[in-house]
Formats: sequence, C-alpha cells, structure tokens
Amino acid sequence: MRRIIAISCLVIGLMAGPAFAHPEKLAGADWVLAGRAGQHAPFLRFDGGRVGGQGGCNRFGARYEMDGDRLSFSPLMATRMACRPDIMKAEQAFFDMLGKVKAMTLDGDRLELLDSEGKVIGRFERRLPE
Repeated sequence: MRRIIAISCLVIGLMAGPAFAHPEKLAGADWVLAGRAGQHAPFLRFDGGRVGGQGGCNRFGARYEMDGDRLSFSPLMATRMACRPDIMKAEQAFFDMLGKVKAMTLDGDRLELLDSEGKVIGRFERRLPE
C-alpha cells in the first residue's frame, strides 16, 4: 500500500513540475526577456493559441502550439516601424530566436525557451499587466 501511495505521489509531482506547462499558466501576463526593461524590452503575451508582443521596436503576432513541454510558433507577422539600428538588430535576433523554439520549461515566474537540442535560447520573467 505504501508503495502505491509513494508511486502516486511521484507521478502527481512529476505532472505538476515545470516541464509540464499548460497554456493557461502562460496567459494573463507578459513574459519579458530577462535582463531587459523599459520601452524597448521584448516580451511575449500568450492568449488562446496566439502569441503576440513586442520585439523591441515592432509589435508581432503568431500562433503557437504546445504539447507538454513542446512549444512551437508559426511564422511571425510584425509591423514594419523603423527604430535605431541597435534596437532593430536586437529585435531581429529576438525574432530569429523565436523561430528556433522547440520546447519550454516553466517554473513559477520563469519561462525558458529551448531549441531542438534542448539548449536554453531565451529566458523570460513574468510581468503582470499594470
């Protein structure tokens, strides 16, 4: 009996862990690229199968698919405003990174995006709407 209880607790604990994210846990907040702040800070906002946000200069949108810890984005659509060259370069790197996402981990207020090799390519922090 103890063995069954121990195994059940282990399974429940694994299912509730950071590797098994649910779309509703991503919704309701902006996910800001870690270490960035201010007007040009890139962020993601998940809502009902869609992701949007700002790349630093331009707003963007796409669809996303999530299955357990697997995550992928459809090709992004973005506005075409011009900003300083350094901001535009950082934004392009952000958009390129989103195109490489294959998985994620979610641990409370921290979201990590992973590439096909499981390497962390982006870290984000939850920011609640103001």
